[in-house]
Amino acid sequence: MSNYKKFSKELYDENDKLAKNTACDFLISKGFILEIPLDEQKEIYKKGDFYIKLKNSNVLVEVERKKVWKKSGEWEGWSTIDIPYRKKDSKSNIFIMVNNSCDTIAMIKTEKILESKVQTKDTKYTTDEKFFNVNLDNFYFYYKVKDKWKRIRN
Repeated sequence: MSNYKKFSKELYDENDKLAKNTACDFLISKGFILEIPLDEQKEIYKKGDFYIKLKNSNVLVEVERKKVWKKSGEWEGWSTIDIPYRKKDSKSNIFIMVNNSCDTIAMIKTEKILESKVQTKDTKYTTDEKFFNVNLDNFYFYYKVKDKWKRIRN
């Protein structure tokens, strides 16, 4: 095993579109405007996933689905949200983590991630991989209930 997760086309195909659609649905519900459909936007490799507009400004969004986050309507319970250190190169403005069932999200400004403590841990795919340990208070959590996103924490 290595100390970074290698790209997996299978995992990408399973999670990427679903996570982007969930994040986009949430952001549109909060007043953002998607001028270019997601399937027409090219991913900016290692920098961000898609652009969306808010008040005449382009916002670059990075999205990740965390399949081990099984709970709906609440955080899984860990004391931090661990974001892979490889995200240090992200140029995104906003980072959104989506739970396994895509009905709960955690949103944060990317700059807050980059200010967080870094630690290493072993994962299913890696040994000694670096992660940002981001305090839960830095995130805004939302839960989708009857087609409406409701803030549930922070």
